Formats: sequence, C-alpha cells, structure tokens
Amino acid sequence: MLGTLVRRVTVKTLDAVIDRGRSSERAPVRAAASALDKVRGVVGLDAIPSQAPLPTWSGRTPEQPMWESDRKKLHKHRIDQGIDEEGEDEATAAAPAPAKPAIEVYFKRGCPYSRAAMDLLREREIEFIEHDIKGDDATLSWLKIVTGKQTTPQIFIHGDAIGGFEELRDLDHSGELRQRIAEVPVQTDGPDLLIDEIEVAELLPRVVAGERVRLVDVRSAAEVAPGMIGGAVHIPLAELDARAGELEADDVWIVYCESGQRSRTAVQALRGHGFRSAVSLAGGIEAWTAAGGQVVQGGAGAQPPARRKLPVIHPEHSPFEGLAVADEAEASEPLEGDALVARVREVLDECRPLVQADGGDIELLDVQGNVVHVRLTGNCVGCPSSQATLRQGIERRLRARIPQIERLASPQLPG
Repeated sequence: MLGTLVRRVTVKTLDAVIDRGRSSERAPVRAAASALDKVRGVVGLDAIPSQAPLPTWSGRTPEQPMWESDRKKLHKHRIDQGIDEEGEDEATAAAPAPAKPAIEVYFKRGCPYSRAAMDLLREREIEFIEHDIKGDDATLSWLKIVTGKQTTPQIFIHGDAIGGFEELRDLDHSGELRQRIAEVPVQTDGPDLLIDEIEVAELLPRVVAGERVRLVDVRSAAEVAPGMIGGAVHIPLAELDARAGELEADDVWIVYCESGQRSRTAVQALRGHGFRSAVSLAGGIEAWTAAGGQVVQGGAGAQPPARRKLPVIHPEHSPFEGLAVADEAEASEPLEGDALVARVREVLDECRPLVQADGGDIELLDVQGNVVHVRLTGNCVGCPSSQATLRQGIERRLRARIPQIERLASPQLPG
C-alpha cells in the first residue's frame, strides 16, 4: 500500500513538472520536458495502475425513475456530445403517436407527497404525464382556479381533478382507480353545447377587416410586456373572478393566453359569472403570431370598458362607524371572576358579526382587573383600520355595556 502511494505521488509530480516545462517559453526547457516524458514512459511512471480492472460496459442504460425535466436535459446533452443523433427523434416523431395517458400529475420537485403519488402509479404500472410546476406561476394560478387548492400534487383523470396523494391512494385501495382510467370521457352533443374555442384562422380575417371584436388577455403583466393583440383588455387570470364585473356579460368575448391552456380555464370562470358567449382562442398568442397576426407593444391601443366606481373608504374607518352605541353606560353592579368574563364574551359576540363581515374575527386573550385584552385575527391582521376598530368600536361598546371596564388592550394597539 505504501509503495502504491509513493508511486501515485511520483506520477503526479512528474505530470506537473512536464506540463510546466512544455508551457515554458524557453526551447531547451520544452525539449527537456519532452525527454523526461519519454523516459518515464520507458520506466513505467507515466500512469497510475488501477487497483481492480474496470468492468466492461454493455451499452445498456439502467432503468431508473427520472424527472421528465432531467430526462430532457440528458437527451440534449447526449445530442450535444454526439452520443445521440437528432434524426432519432425525428424518426420517433414520424411514428404514430401513442394514446395519451388518462392521468396527469402536476407536482413540485421535492414534495414527498408528489413522489409518493408517482411511485404508486409506477408500482401499479399505470402510465401518466408529469408536469413539474415549481416556479411556474401561470400554471399554479390555473390549478388554484380549477381545484381551489395550492398544494401539490394535483392529479387529473381524464381531465377531472381528483385531489392529491391521499385521494389517489383511496381510489387505489377501493379498486376504483383502474375503473376511472378505463372510463371513456363522454362527449355531449346538443343545442346547449357551448363552443369552447375559436381558431386563429377564423379570428384573424375579422380583426384585419376591422370588425368589432372583444378580446381579453389573461396572461401576467410580464407576459404582456412584449406585446398583445390590439384592442384587447388585460385582466390576469388570477384577478378574473374579482374583475369579471368590468366586462359586459352579454357580449361575445374571445379570451386568449400564451398557448391556449389558461384561456380555457378563464372561459369556464367567466361562464360561472353568466358569460354565455365567452370562447377561448386555440393556441393562444403563439398561434396568433405564427399565423402572421400583429401585436402592439405593452397593450397600446387597448380600449377596456369603463370600470365601475366603488366607494372610497378612508383607511382609518372601522366597520362600527355609523353604528349607534349608547353614550351613557348601562347601570349595573360590578362583576367579578367568571361572571365578568362571561359578560365580556357576550359584548364581544355583539361586535363579532361586524368584524367577520370584513373577513376578520375577535379573540379574547384575558380579562385582568378592569382591562380587557383582545386580538383581531383574519383579514384584520395588518389592516390600517384595525386600531380604529379596536378603539372606536370594540372598546366603546365594552365601556358602554360594562361600566367597570376602563380600557381595551391589544397587541395591535400602541403601548
């Protein structure tokens, strides 16, 4: 072992000396380095012998689970290194495309539940399509609207969201999973069937001819910066439910996004608001530009409909403003202990509906002497009107209903 170590150090030292000599600017030094290299080859100090022979490679690639994104990177690397040829992919693309798997899994890399769900499907030898959505804000917004959840994984069978890993496991245990996969989606026909999409080939001539076309761009602000279709109204998909009232529900609205996926979700959301004539632009703005459609920078020329004006609420106003509260305290005997706490809870229950109407709530922390300690929760956390709510509303109501209460204390009030 010591001899192997000495030999390794000697070979490494000779490598460094010869490399430095060959890079010298002096010809005699370069000649001496070349001569030294030949001599060490003769005496066998030009390489370090391996401890064991290397196994021969059969040429087969080991089968192991791999993320789809990593598989694509590996394929590109093999093409760059000349291991694979691009022609192989072209031949594969020319072959008939296999049937699309019934299951699609949207996951975030690193999520243990996502890994468990995909391992379960692989164990059952069930084919599925995987979508890594980590950092993909557009798809995350789409999933939130479709499923109402922000967790991963989100699993779809024939386009229907079933939930995450636990729901998939329950279907597997009950034997319903393979039944759901085997079901053929029913295509409904009839006079009530709504048109989901419009092709670019149909829309483009109408826009070029100057016809009145109502367009909604549901991409993010960053996506519309390079350009959008002239005259389109920009409402990001995440804001569509809140801003649907800005659009006329009786008009025909053509909704588009980058590739046509989010726009279909947006159409369903608009139909939930009574937009019977909303349709999606197939292929999105990618198909539009590919067909020669023009875009305007940053949405120039867009003519959004006038927004409805909402009343302006001063940030220091509270939900109790305008509510009549007796200025004189109710006459009663001083309360103590549990009786005082129970009375405080009764008064807070009178105030609670007004706070809950704004998405908040009231939490009783303690009653110390004649000081009531409370905390606002929910939407009231960080709200600029929280102090006004505590002072003008809750404290005023407590002192009016319970004369012995001196003041209100809260972590949301200045000391």
